[in-house]
Amino acid sequence: MNKHPTEGLLFFDGSQNLRVIAYDMSRTGAVVHSDRLGLLPIDFYITFDDFLTVARCRLAWRYRDDFGVVIERWLDLRQRIESGQAG
Repeated sequence: MNKHPTEGLLFFDGSQNLRVIAYDMSRTGAVVHSDRLGLLPIDFYITFDDFLTVARCRLAWRYRDDFGVVIERWLDLRQRIESGQAG
């Protein structure tokens, strides 16, 4: 588990990228903070490495600008691009 704050971007259909900071991050979940967070769908994506890998996430809980996520799946976009599956 990574206890250090990690900056990332949260995105979902029809949204702009939202800057987030993740705490207590593991391969399966994290506690996330985003200032002035508006509406947030149940399902969304987060990247911590400029879209080289993307986490498909589900909202577990929310309190103001903090929320917990369950990471359902990690997508390695480098691997998909190299194998010609991107498109």
